[in-house]
Amino acid sequence: MGIGLTSRRDFLTGLAAVALLPLLPGCVQRPPLRIAAHPWPGYELLFLARREGWLSEEQVRLVETSSATVSLETLERGTADGACLTLDELLRARDSGLQLTAVLVFDVSAGADHILARPGISSVRQLAGKRIGVEQSALGSLMLHLSLQTAGMDCSQLTVVPMTPDNHHQVWQAGHVDAMVCYEPIASQMQAMGAHSIFDSRSLPGMIVDLLAVRTDLLDQYTEQLRSLTNAHFRAYHHLVHNPQDAAYKLAGRLTLSADRVLDAYRGLQLPVAGANRRYLQGSKAQLLTTVQTLSPIMVQHGLLQQPASLKGLFDGRFLPIEDF
Repeated sequence: MGIGLTSRRDFLTGLAAVALLPLLPGCVQRPPLRIAAHPWPGYELLFLARREGWLSEEQVRLVETSSATVSLETLERGTADGACLTLDELLRARDSGLQLTAVLVFDVSAGADHILARPGISSVRQLAGKRIGVEQSALGSLMLHLSLQTAGMDCSQLTVVPMTPDNHHQVWQAGHVDAMVCYEPIASQMQAMGAHSIFDSRSLPGMIVDLLAVRTDLLDQYTEQLRSLTNAHFRAYHHLVHNPQDAAYKLAGRLTLSADRVLDAYRGLQLPVAGANRRYLQGSKAQLLTTVQTLSPIMVQHGLLQQPASLKGLFDGRFLPIEDF
């Protein structure tokens, strides 16, 4: 029995509707959320989560970079949707026109960022007249200014040599600098080559904070992926706390450290759980707002920001787990 004209029209209309379903807003298959990250112990829990299958690459793709500078470049080019950055790097990115929002606090540095020097230099004051290597587009500049401020000095009293994390070893071995600003795992590698720490982030309590920053205009589109990502991070954190030797072994390769040195690197970090994250990021009394209000004028003073940091849309804690693991 054939299909009548009216039935045929209904049938074809139905087929057309089915074909259009993927185009409807609720049915769009979004590409993975792309997150740029360079080697740093606080960020490595995402890579541990990916290795263990707790972070689906269909939802979140980690873009491996060599430095914060490169991560920022991927954001500027549009080849990443978010990046693992320090708070000051986030403020500088927003100051340059990138609309980013912090959705997760990975860690607060309490000894994992250093100024390393050659033998014979035992204090920041002894850097006067010396050459110091700094990654100028990232945390290094702030670390240098803050350390000099504590010593009653300024940058005019020494020579700043621009560096990137991938050439620390070569520059040091060639003798081009007397000191350098660096962070784990590079700090441990440099100390094994004879450098020693004359200043670290313990002297700057609460000032160096590592965050996940995501393009503000993508937050509502990637709610599921962001919740999956934060859950994966805290699951990996739980594994590090409860199975430290296994976690250290699995983290050692990317950090290019032995397992025992991996755990040493984490001792220089405070890793806030989900509840602490909410206190850092949520509401009008979010703890990081106070930190920004302290950092902003310092960064303006030293030319690291063109204008005081805007607090609008700076933090968003709604993607965090409701409960701690």
